[in-house]
Amino acid sequence: MPSGFQLAQRQAQAYESFTRTFMEGSAQLLAEGTSIAAGDVVLDLACGTGLVARHVVPLVVPGGRVVGADVNGAMLEIARNAVAGEVEWVEAPCDALPFEDETFTHAICQQGFQFFPDPIAAMSEAKRVLCCGGVLVATVWATPGHNPYIENQLQLLAAVDPSLSDSVARSTPPNADEFLLSAARSAGFSDVAVSLLEHTVEIADFNPWFLAQTGGTPWGPTLATLTDDGRRELADKMAARISEYSTPGVGHRIPFRSYRLEARRPD
Repeated sequence: MPSGFQLAQRQAQAYESFTRTFMEGSAQLLAEGTSIAAGDVVLDLACGTGLVARHVVPLVVPGGRVVGADVNGAMLEIARNAVAGEVEWVEAPCDALPFEDETFTHAICQQGFQFFPDPIAAMSEAKRVLCCGGVLVATVWATPGHNPYIENQLQLLAAVDPSLSDSVARSTPPNADEFLLSAARSAGFSDVAVSLLEHTVEIADFNPWFLAQTGGTPWGPTLATLTDDGRRELADKMAARISEYSTPGVGHRIPFRSYRLEARRPD
């Protein structure tokens, strides 16, 4: 089951350098807001470059274990170099994980389920590899109306290339909180709850960062088709759309909000 968020090698490096700017804060909140403790065995599902796993490692020592699984080899290569020796990295699809039943105490997935072709199948597989009473924690962007950067970025890209419309819609599902609740219940989880996770990101020089960050996404090839003037125009349009979050001489302070699912595998 391929993911809808795939990156080539150079894009994966750009993701680590620029998308990390806003993913890091939520990764830390996601990891530290769990019940993970020393000795636990944790799966970082759709781990990407390992941002969540890096925050989980200190929580499970001594005696614990962290495994990062992703279908994207380029992202995993970045992860291996960033967290060498502390995490086991496995290239595997979300619906066919190479682990025995009841292997993990926790499964964490940051911004993955909206990109899986079959979210319920992915949640069912996460439940299979969780121990009885094990906990799944996952985030999806809180849309619509809660993420000025993500939503405006994708709207502009879809205007440049209408063929991206389906991909954009998957990235920002309507009623994302209900999407998570429904998928978890359909997969057989209990004690299912969704809350709002929020952090603010500061960007000092917005336009070049926006272009670099967009280049490190699956929509980067669309950006690459534009001329230099076209890219500058796109960055100016984006800056204008989120101008309310800009302070002259300071830069942008942009809110990023996710719906956070917590669900338990029944005993």
